[in-house]
Amino acid sequence: MKKTAIILFLVLAIPALLTSCLFDEEDLFDKSASERIEAAKQEAKTVLESAENGWHVRYFPSPTQEFGGYNLFFKFSEGSVTVASEIESNPSTTETSLYSFGEDLGVTLNFDTKNSLINYFVHPKNPDNIGSTYKGMEGDYKFTVMETSAAMVVLRGIITGNYYILTPVSADTDWSEDLETYRNNAEDMSFNTYSFVVKDKTYSATLTNRRFAVKIDSETTVYAPFIYTKAGISFYMPVEIDGVTAQNFTFVDDYYFAEASGADFKIMTPEPVRSDITFEVTVPDATKTYNSVTVNTVPSTDTEYYYMGLMLKSEFEAQREKKLLQSLVGTLNGNIGAGDDPETIAASLLHKGADTYTLNYPSFYDEYVAVVFGCAVSNGFIVSTTPITSLPVSIDASLLPDNTDPLYKRWLGKWRVTSTTSQVNEAPVTFEVIVKPGTVNSSYMIRGWGITIYGNRYDLRAYYQASYNGASTPAIPIPKSTGILYTKTDNAIYGYDGVYPIRTRYSRITHSTGAYSSFTTTQTSPKLVGIYDEAQAGQATMYGSGYNTGTDYVGIEFFRWTENQASYYTSPAVRPGYTAKDFPVGPFTWVQLMDADGNDLTTGTPAE
Repeated sequence: MKKTAIILFLVLAIPALLTSCLFDEEDLFDKSASERIEAAKQEAKTVLESAENGWHVRYFPSPTQEFGGYNLFFKFSEGSVTVASEIESNPSTTETSLYSFGEDLGVTLNFDTKNSLINYFVHPKNPDNIGSTYKGMEGDYKFTVMETSAAMVVLRGIITGNYYILTPVSADTDWSEDLETYRNNAEDMSFNTYSFVVKDKTYSATLTNRRFAVKIDSETTVYAPFIYTKAGISFYMPVEIDGVTAQNFTFVDDYYFAEASGADFKIMTPEPVRSDITFEVTVPDATKTYNSVTVNTVPSTDTEYYYMGLMLKSEFEAQREKKLLQSLVGTLNGNIGAGDDPETIAASLLHKGADTYTLNYPSFYDEYVAVVFGCAVSNGFIVSTTPITSLPVSIDASLLPDNTDPLYKRWLGKWRVTSTTSQVNEAPVTFEVIVKPGTVNSSYMIRGWGITIYGNRYDLRAYYQASYNGASTPAIPIPKSTGILYTKTDNAIYGYDGVYPIRTRYSRITHSTGAYSSFTTTQTSPKLVGIYDEAQAGQATMYGSGYNTGTDYVGIEFFRWTENQASYYTSPAVRPGYTAKDFPVGPFTWVQLMDADGNDLTTGTPAE
């Protein structure tokens, strides 16, 4: 027996009369070869364009099907083909390009112009770095037409030799809904471990991309590439193990796949740990303050772990429950390192019995959701044991104390910040920030500063000063003002009062030369000072101030991250839509979008 065997059975009915016969020199038919090939092209065109709502396509790239299969939709019309694919995060995304028919030992279907949804599988450099760096996924954009009928079209890839099965989509099918189902199933049906169980015998299996490698014995491995379906998965071709042949599987009880026709063939994953624990989740008004909110949870039993936290409502609603659970549990498990005791980690991160969770510095301008679900430790990992129990939560400016300084309050809200230029593109950079109360009449917390991912994850502390005497150097002309917002130069305050230890640092720029220079170990980062425009409500400008050598400069964003009181510097990834290391250079123009009371200043709409 060969060391590695690929057990695949071709179930496609290849027509007995191959289209290559159309090129026989001897004319045995009423029409010439060229007439017959043109007639075959027209027939293929008629069939492909006759599907009112297009075709569902089982697309398997790579000659070895090593990446498995993907669900696509094709709609042909008058020389154009519209494509949709499950790879797109937005399932309603489509792209239209040109197609044509050719001949190469038969009729060929060709994608003639660039279509990024097909190009994803074809380009030598896959956008998600799947496949080799010079071949990508090795997909097809040119196909031999093997069979055409109203019920099914069979294509064969010129590059891969793979068979692509096209079936008509019913008129009442919404492409985007089906693609979302396929994407969801690909997430929900993905597990860490698998085994094939055939006639009560278990075979270990590993999954790479969308292809199983099943270890039959020391010399034999069966490869089974598959595609996700609405009900489960389907192999590219039927697979035989121990005399049992299977191709289509139904997902059962959220953790295993059963052969669809009832054969004694299953694909098993770890059986989930489930619990009957329930939770009473409340957020009493008495626990709400202008800068904190507390969630109370009372479980039905004191002996089981559970997770409790608060998240933005927008983030909560953007993910399906299963995906959200996977994400939260994945984050919990990210704290378990080699040699760690999972029970110890669980005890430090999770709750038992009645307990509370407090979120410091929530925003008046966002809604939150309290999230609670049961957990357990299983096979060295934290797993979820219940669905999510959720509760909407919000706070507003009415919680500010009566002695809040009006000059302090006017900085609170949402702002659009625009830099003067930037370090890479040398163009203004715009981002939005939320200024939240830290300690009333004393400090603020700014969320969203800058271009890096940390800007949306962590707060930058700023301070309030009722009056200001101007810049410490005349190089930056900051006028006398009342009610300024500023950052401090010292580092010691970060990381010791519940604020996540991350901050903004700045480099210098010499105005006369435009040259940048970095700080030495003996220099401290300068302050940024925000001046509210007394003449124009909702307008402000932020300048750099107080550099200890008096050199002209404006701020350039850089982050310092202190963890466990140990400092190190990083060059963090940027948020979508920004250029890496294109740090914004001030002065910064601030335009208020929403005030402290939640009034929309862009439309004049009062808060509800």
